[in-house]
Order: sequence, then structure tokens, then C-alpha cells
Amino acid sequence: MTVFEKGTITVLACSLLFAAIALPLLLERVPRNVVYGYRTRATLASDRLWYAANACFGRWLLAGSLTSAAVTGWVAGSGLVAPESFLFFSVLALGLPVVVAGVRTGWLVRRLERDEP
Repeated sequence: MTVFEKGTITVLACSLLFAAIALPLLLERVPRNVVYGYRTRATLASDRLWYAANACFGRWLLAGSLTSAAVTGWVAGSGLVAPESFLFFSVLALGLPVVVAGVRTGWLVRRLERDEP
């Protein structure tokens, strides 16, 4: 098995896992809890913030994971990245959707906190 095949399989499996985690959040099916979701002091204190933040996080995580899987498959098949660089690319493809989702959600929570009565 080549490094491209191993990396692609890993990214696809993790992207599928991230999508499974994101969907219930996106659909606002997860009540406030201390284990699963976008947990901050603000989101744990307010149902409004909890559901808005988790829907945002789920949306960005799902979109990022699907994009990451597609781009990784395309890059692996195209040979644009050298085999010795593909591991770094794979790690970036796995981490970037989570970071983007977290940052975007943080911005939303701060904006909603300012608007809260």
C-alpha cells in the first residue's frame, strides 16, 4: 500500500467520523451537556447560545470534512504532492476543518454574547 493510499484512507475515515459528529450538532439534536458539543461558559449557560454555536460548529465541520476528503482524494490521485510531503498534507487536511469550525463558531458566540440581553 502506498503512502497516498494510506493517507487517503485515513483522511476519508476521519472525515466520515467528523461528519457523524457534526450532523447531530448541525441538526440541533444535542442538548446542553459537558461531554459533546461546542462547550464554553457562555454556551453552557444559555440554550440559545448552545444551539446556535453547535449548529454553526456542525455546519463548518461537516463542510470542512467533506471538502478535506475530496481535496485529499484529488491530490493523492493527481500526484501534485510528493510522497514525503503527503503525510504533512494529510495532517493539515485533518486538522484544518476542526480549527476553522472552532474559530468561526468562536466568532459567532462572541457576537451573540454581545447581543444577549
